[in-house]
Amino acid sequence: MDTIVLRDYSETIPYQYEDGKACFLGMDIAVDPRVFIPRPETELLVEATVSMCRAMGWEMPNILELGTGSGIIPLGLTKMMPFSNVFAADISRGALDVARENVEKHGKEGRVHLVRSDMFSAFGEEHLGSFDVIVSNPPYISHADLDKLDAWVKAEPQIALNGGPDGLDYYRTILSRGPLYLKKRGFIAVEVGYDQGRAVRDMFSLAGLSDVRGFFDMNGYERVVTGWKNG
Repeated sequence: MDTIVLRDYSETIPYQYEDGKACFLGMDIAVDPRVFIPRPETELLVEATVSMCRAMGWEMPNILELGTGSGIIPLGLTKMMPFSNVFAADISRGALDVARENVEKHGKEGRVHLVRSDMFSAFGEEHLGSFDVIVSNPPYISHADLDKLDAWVKAEPQIALNGGPDGLDYYRTILSRGPLYLKKRGFIAVEVGYDQGRAVRDMFSLAGLSDVRGFFDMNGYERVVTGWKNG
């Protein structure tokens, strides 16, 4: 009779970390335990952002991304909008090292500018009113839900998961300061948890953004919220 060995799931390692790569919008992306593993929901965020830019006729938008991780959002944006200019910020030096590897691998050094920043901390007065778009996939898991995550997700960096007591801390930061960095007619686009769409849309409206809308994934969950700064 064969012996059945039960694996200790507390030690589970996502296969993407074992392989050292993941796929995002058809691109091979280097990943390791310093960064969050790309998800399909973030592809929706990139696609929604590009669609809105194209609707405005923007061929060379100036974009600020907060929390770049492995760099997938700016790589996706510059793949679909080759003349876009993206400042990609992250507080983690390790994440920025991974992002730099990916930016160089895909030849986007001239379009993606990596910045070490705790959200807006590295962006001063000279950047106010200078971005067409602010985009982010921030940490959005609430404290109550962190312990419920499966072992594979728990193996990813906590800094990329922990969104505060209610999971909404980073949206508050983005919406409290983000509009100051937007041009008169610019927009903010964020990824949200599967059950956070309504709450985040309400936050966008309270922050004074207009034409607030949600984008839904193939499972019918609202996973992206966008809103415009009034001119």
